[in-house]
Amino acid sequence: MLLKPVRQAVALALLLISNQLMAADLPPLADVHLHFNTDQMEVTDTADALRTLTESNVVFGIVSSKPPALALELADASGGWIIPFFMPYLEPERKVDWFRDKRVLPAAREALVSGRYQGLGEIHLIAGYTPSLNQRHDIIDGMLDLAEEFDVAILIHAEASNQLYFRPLCLRHPQARIVWVHAGSPLPPAQVAELLRACTNVWVDLSARDHMRYGKINPIVDDDGLLLPDWHMFTLEFQDRIMLGSDPTYYEGVATWEAANTGWDHVSEVLAFHRHWLKALPVDIRQKLTLQNAIRFYRLSVEEDLRAD
Repeated sequence: MLLKPVRQAVALALLLISNQLMAADLPPLADVHLHFNTDQMEVTDTADALRTLTESNVVFGIVSSKPPALALELADASGGWIIPFFMPYLEPERKVDWFRDKRVLPAAREALVSGRYQGLGEIHLIAGYTPSLNQRHDIIDGMLDLAEEFDVAILIHAEASNQLYFRPLCLRHPQARIVWVHAGSPLPPAQVAELLRACTNVWVDLSARDHMRYGKINPIVDDDGLLLPDWHMFTLEFQDRIMLGSDPTYYEGVATWEAANTGWDHVSEVLAFHRHWLKALPVDIRQKLTLQNAIRFYRLSVEEDLRAD
């Protein structure tokens, strides 16, 4: 009930935008992994960001930000087709130890109660830095408790050398609607598939699986830019649980606190990368990955109106 008015507004916005863009060369697409952080605003304002997405025919997006309030700025500027999520890094530097910050759970609850934020995350769980997930952790598990209580999605960046690191957490929270962002980051498709078979409440996005980031470590495409055989089979098996995203946090050169984040300059490039390999998939699967899965996962109600290819 808490999210119903926002869902209706988003559905209306999606319908209007898709009608305007149906004639575009690019089919409509959902970008479920966006950020609009302080260091990005130095080079990209809300108008620039929305123009970039519109030019790529993005008709629905999920954004989280450091600090969290910036997600609201981009969402408000969009008029309803960008949905803000609450990222629990109350100061940017808390990304590395947010799970020790006792303010996180009260702040996350307040954000959801306000009705302005429609989900939680992205949260980072990096093996070797965060506590073991084999036992309950008050703040980490508390975030998933909130996701279950408010019936919202939670975006989790869980990165390790094996999917077994993340598995205990998703098994402890079978009712949580989890997006395992970056589809396991550097993990190969067999590892990602094991986790998805074990935790049927987990979906994935393929953000940062592009040629500039995790694709350098474990590419999903061959030299022609088409899905490698194992990734192709993964896509067929989990075609109903895969979504796309651009994750505009790319750094040119070495990342530093002093440098502006130029990630939004690469959004079109990243989405073009994904659109290229998508062309080799059957039309029905392509439509699921580009838009229909996101509409279904985020419980919008205009799927039929957005079937353009």
